[in-house]
Amino acid sequence: MKIVITDGEHEADYIIKTYKDRNNDLIVINRDEEICRYLSLNNDIPVMLGRSTRESDLIEAGAEDADLFIALSQNDMDNYVSCQTAKQLLRAKRCIARVMNPKNVDIFRKLGIDSVLCSTYLLGEQIRSAASVENLINSLTLDDNRIIILELRITKDLWVKDKALKTVNLSHLGSVSIISRGPKVLIPNGDSILQENDKVLVVTNEENREEVIRMFQRKAE
Repeated sequence: MKIVITDGEHEADYIIKTYKDRNNDLIVINRDEEICRYLSLNNDIPVMLGRSTRESDLIEAGAEDADLFIALSQNDMDNYVSCQTAKQLLRAKRCIARVMNPKNVDIFRKLGIDSVLCSTYLLGEQIRSAASVENLINSLTLDDNRIIILELRITKDLWVKDKALKTVNLSHLGSVSIISRGPKVLIPNGDSILQENDKVLVVTNEENREEVIRMFQRKAE
């Protein structure tokens, strides 16, 4: 896989280490000369000094036809321009942009960036998830909000306790993929009974997320 990594420092270093030993073709370009030396020496790979917003620099680095193009500048607009240049002019198959301003997450997605990463935005989503329901343990968002994985705990006061999954009737909202019961991990079916202290993994989407949480939050009558 051909992967182009532009700008960034420690983030770029981490991504390089993640991909360099997996038979990937890595192309790294950075506008800071000191960071270029750091990344090159630390990973034993060539790093080109250049600007990812310039088509000529990207072409010189060999960034055409990338399978994955990752823009890690601390300047949101530079990352947008880099990704659009890679996508529209250099035929990149998938582009990922880092953004510093969480308000730009939805904007960049609407403007055609395949994936947008913002630590502040993700932190806010985690806080919102954790505060929304007392028995929600974790929430994981994948593929730009199209897939949501919720980890919920079954407590003694919930209506779903001692109910079969087919009675809970979650099929129109998502599916329970795993039940963790003490040391056991169960792959459930419709006849599986939800017991107190079970942890369940529910796969859903952003549209149905809140309704799934409300269903598991509802108290027994």
